[in-house]
Amino acid sequence: MNTQFKLLHEYPLFKGLNEAQMQAVMQVCREECFLPDATLFSEGEAAEEVFVLVDGRVEETFTVDEAKLTLLRPVEKGEIIGCPALTPPFRNSCSARSLDNIEVLAINAAGLRRLFAEDCEIARIIQQHVIEALLARLGKMRLIGLETVRTG
Repeated sequence: MNTQFKLLHEYPLFKGLNEAQMQAVMQVCREECFLPDATLFSEGEAAEEVFVLVDGRVEETFTVDEAKLTLLRPVEKGEIIGCPALTPPFRNSCSARSLDNIEVLAINAAGLRRLFAEDCEIARIIQQHVIEALLARLGKMRLIGLETVRTG
């Protein structure tokens, strides 16, 4: 576990934090591994964690009206998923599952939000990285599959 935490500064999400801030953030993080086809989180449920992808591939799905759209995207080291855990109403806007063995850094969102309230500079740095990541993701997004699902 300590190996990944020593490398925490290498993830884009944490670049710019000083040593004390990094230590504070590490207190709300843990390493976790998922087997293939594991659900990281489900659309509509309370968003309690943010994940930084260390290795592997993830599939995100979301529902628009009655259609279920499947978005497959390559996972890059350090990519963040689960951003709704940082913004009210703190509910997942999509579902995410592992396509193969994955490693993630799981961040307790409530703990991170407490750090934001205690240290505005942590909030500014991390939120800036989240915004940059989301904008970059929008630019790279490719809709690979579309499956229509009838509800009711």
